[in-house]
Amino acid sequence: MKVFQIRLSTVLILFISLIASTILIPNSLAQEDTQIPGWIKNVAGWWANGEIAEKEFLTAIGYLINNNIISLSTMPCGIFGTSSTESVPGWVKNNAKWWSEDLIEDTDFINGIKYLVEKQIISIDNKKIVGKVPLEDVTFSPFWAVVKNTNLVFVASSFFEVYGNYGDCVTTDSGNKVWLSLALGLNPNEIDEYREVAVWNDPQKTVVVYPYFTYTAYAPSGFYEYFTGECNSCTTTKFAEPSPLYTSSGLGHQALTLLGYTGITDMDIDKNPSILQQFDKVIMLHNEYVTRAMFDAITSHPNVLYLYPNALYAEIEVNYIDQTITLIRGHDYPPEDPVTNGFDWEFDNTHPYEFDSNCLDMKMYKISNGFMTNCYPENVFLKDEQLFNFLKIIKEL
Repeated sequence: MKVFQIRLSTVLILFISLIASTILIPNSLAQEDTQIPGWIKNVAGWWANGEIAEKEFLTAIGYLINNNIISLSTMPCGIFGTSSTESVPGWVKNNAKWWSEDLIEDTDFINGIKYLVEKQIISIDNKKIVGKVPLEDVTFSPFWAVVKNTNLVFVASSFFEVYGNYGDCVTTDSGNKVWLSLALGLNPNEIDEYREVAVWNDPQKTVVVYPYFTYTAYAPSGFYEYFTGECNSCTTTKFAEPSPLYTSSGLGHQALTLLGYTGITDMDIDKNPSILQQFDKVIMLHNEYVTRAMFDAITSHPNVLYLYPNALYAEIEVNYIDQTITLIRGHDYPPEDPVTNGFDWEFDNTHPYEFDSNCLDMKMYKISNGFMTNCYPENVFLKDEQLFNFLKIIKEL
């Protein structure tokens, strides 16, 4: 007991004395160096050898993260004060022991810490975590009403600064909590790098099309409740308030509009198909559900970048009086005459590319009226070097 008290007192003293120090847990894409003071190895060894309890070890690491002494490359989504009932896996404790004995590298120990955070075994207070720059200095997309209030919390610093709404999480099939939607912002200290891929002063007229109809199709009481058998009448669904979700390529739209690209919605094209004629280049996102007028306008334009697979996949009709969209053809609909692509489009690249969200071998290939991407690049907009190269290609094509 006396040894335990001495160890615990030492840990507490070290917390107080090292609040001003920093430990960087690297973002592998940014190639940051890892800096971990030696005393943390002592704490890991004490825990591994049973000289301090698991609870004290977890409290110690949580304290360091919540006070910005340990900096994670990406902050998980959660609510402070909640923690998982899941216990620490044996491999994490083994890693701590081996690391304290210099038998494994820092990154192996760090992976264990990341696992504990992701599983909420260590409780994190998102409201305490700060980014590279003050929130008030970050610029967000003019097309999205990102309110810099107390609910906006730091998530990551990559090419863009990334923020989420506190507690705005969704639980995946594997049980992990992830951010429901994220806001991208410009770091004022990185303007020169942004300028290389931005079109702020570019004379070329380029437009990016937000897939509003697709967002509506994925919204509650939308087409996907029909596809899952939850709602027989949901082949007609009401307009929904848009948000930058994964399914509607919200990160891609934020990134491009932050960099100066003009934005319109697919509703604008449906109402006035000739609007595309004023642009030299049209950038399509996850525009899965479109009208016949839209399909004809887009496929007849000479220079279109289809950044996401699954574009122009199913035909819909729009009723602007009732404010509804109705599924007409495609996505194995109608049941009596099921077809995959509702327009029988020869360049449909839904399969095999739609579900490749890792984009480890991302390329753009030529078709008759532009270029297509061979993976679903939404997560790429949260990365560094890969994103920079992708944005340069988009600008130059």
